Amino acid sequence: MVVCRSFQEIFDSIDINSPLSLPKYKNNVLQIEFTKTKTNETVYNIKPSLPFAASDIYYSSIISSRRLTALDSNCKAVYEISLNIEGSNFIFTPGDTIAIIAHNKKSEVDFISNHLDVKEVLYNDYKLSLDSGQKGAKIPVHIPIKSNLYYVLTHCVDLRAVIKKLFLLALSTHTKDENERKLLEYLCSSEGSEAYNDHILNKGTCILDIFNTFKSCKPPVQLLLEYLPRLLPRPYSVVTSQGPVIKICFSVMEINNRKGLTTGWLEDMIVKNDIVSEMEKLTMDVTEHKIPIYMRKNMNEFHPPASVETPLLLIGPGTGVSPYIGFLEEREKLIKNADSPGVVWLFFGCRDPKLDFIYEDELNNFVSRGVLNRLSTAFSRHGNTEIRYVQDLIKENGEEISKLLVEGARVYVCGDVKVMAKQVKEAFIQCLSKYTNTSTNDAELFILNMQKEKKFLIDIWN
Repeated sequence: MVVCRSFQEIFDSIDINSPLSLPKYKNNVLQIEFTKTKTNETVYNIKPSLPFAASDIYYSSIISSRRLTALDSNCKAVYEISLNIEGSNFIFTPGDTIAIIAHNKKSEVDFISNHLDVKEVLYNDYKLSLDSGQKGAKIPVHIPIKSNLYYVLTHCVDLRAVIKKLFLLALSTHTKDENERKLLEYLCSSEGSEAYNDHILNKGTCILDIFNTFKSCKPPVQLLLEYLPRLLPRPYSVVTSQGPVIKICFSVMEINNRKGLTTGWLEDMIVKNDIVSEMEKLTMDVTEHKIPIYMRKNMNEFHPPASVETPLLLIGPGTGVSPYIGFLEEREKLIKNADSPGVVWLFFGCRDPKLDFIYEDELNNFVSRGVLNRLSTAFSRHGNTEIRYVQDLIKENGEEISKLLVEGARVYVCGDVKVMAKQVKEAFIQCLSKYTNTSTNDAELFILNMQKEKKFLIDIWN
């Protein structure tokens, strides 16, 4: 058995012969038949719709790009790219998002096909059917009933999805090495719940990691089609939209030494475009890479109010600040004819102002032109250690903020869903309770009513 160190530690700490409480096993229901033809035809029972689509797919290209953070190992790479949408039917308002159609990396598809010994039929047509003995069995809606494995493994299934327990159990039944099989069983058992949380859930362990670690785990490929979830489009906030160009901002994350599926691809294209620019200077022909995008419905109505007289509290740490650039650009146009525009106060947070204070110049220029009344910043790895995050800024300015809330200010929160949004909401509740002489319950009800009335709006992501 060849396993990575963390899994080896689990194996060494358990009695592999102890009985386990396993999930109820269900037999595999998908049957696959390969043909000798290679038509590239793809047929669904019912083709899955694009999530939250407000437009057709448009194939865009990168016009220009810039890195917003320093070239430093202590901060993530954050980029802004300008996308060409000339000829599309896209109509934007500040706060809108686009979706980019994701696809899996060829190297990862090749790894799967090599591991499962299906390389020889990777491009052959297949037909899917169901085991007639399984009641209620269905082909997953995102899996074509006719296609080829390369298309499905590239465009349909999420190879980086966190492995669920039922999938682990199914994989264990196709694992020849006894110790590897028992470890997979332990990870999906009740007794192994803590180990599952620590080593699978919290570490983002996916099928690529499982195959890389458990070498003897070689299920039939249709098992992956049965259990892997749909590869979903990735949403990105629109920074600005001017004419046939839109700008988006994104950070490049790494999980298990893999860059983000879409952000890593975009970064690769940025690097290639830089190379292409040099090639064009040498009058060499180049190939333009197209990016499939579509407009998303703004389901939570994350838009600035119609009246510029409404006070705004904008909370946007990291890349969460990006949609507010569009907010402020539109506001600058509108306040020229406004008698008494409301206060706009933006709260931004990052690690270090010298490394990852994105849009610093733009925000300071909005302040100097009177578009943004106040800009408050928090730096978690620099300066005042008591004011590290945007929620600390809210508490520090609690009295003024509470007054604005009572006067009808709208709150916008944009950023990471894991911790920030919840703590920001709690900070507002604490401020209201402290400075308006109300109970915590009443303060919570105040914020809840703001949310119901679309005056406390949140745009968050994983």
